Amino acid sequence: MRGTKEGTQEEINFVKLLNKKENLFYWDILGLNSKTHYAVRVITQKYGFINESKIFPKADVFIVKGDIDMDYLKNNDYFLDENDIQKFNVSYIDKSGISIKLKDSKKYQIMKLSPSTFKKLFGSNILASGASIYSTKEMEFYKNIDILNGWEIKEKEFIDFFNTKLNINLKSVTKDKNLLSIIKKFSNQEIKQVIEEDEKLSKFIFFGIGNFKEPFTAYWLYEEGVLKHNYIIPFNITTGSGRSKGIYTIVIKPRK
Repeated sequence: MRGTKEGTQEEINFVKLLNKKENLFYWDILGLNSKTHYAVRVITQKYGFINESKIFPKADVFIVKGDIDMDYLKNNDYFLDENDIQKFNVSYIDKSGISIKLKDSKKYQIMKLSPSTFKKLFGSNILASGASIYSTKEMEFYKNIDILNGWEIKEKEFIDFFNTKLNINLKSVTKDKNLLSIIKKFSNQEIKQVIEEDEKLSKFIFFGIGNFKEPFTAYWLYEEGVLKHNYIIPFNITTGSGRSKGIYTIVIKPRK
């Protein structure tokens, strides 16, 4: 299963809403004929070309075209998932993937980047290591050695890069709170700027374009009860909750 109980229910409700076809407003937005199209919930992981493994795609719901028995649909309370449509002759509609967000949620995760994925996208993990270091509590600074190891960055490489880039004189990743804070702030800002300025990268992160086959990208967004074209929403960079457990990631979340 994917997501929270509330998120799952939101996806189910949206599929039913489209398939009941009592109000054609959303079908008009999608620009599709409601008589021949149906909404389907994604329930299985899909191959991510960048991840090189199966993960849940960006789309929570997608649209198919075909002839689905109305008795079956009514008996199923107008809900369809990937298992249901195997019974019928339908075709997937490219670029119809919809990302579904809870109406009152701003805490969801846009994307989590592992060391291997970050390196593929950014060419190096140096900025990720800088964004991940401990820089607030000096008693935690010893953990920065593990941070570098997790991101496969040598301490000398780290020190040389940021000393040159920021014109500072860091001598160790376990000392100097001020310089570590400068590095962390710079790394977060730099990652954010790269994403904002690289259209291909931003579409990968927000839409899944380049990672998933159609229709499992998310060209559409259902947010706060409104269906609209997906877009590059304001975002922040964080390290996620796994850092203290040795799980090193860069997490992209909506800006509150």
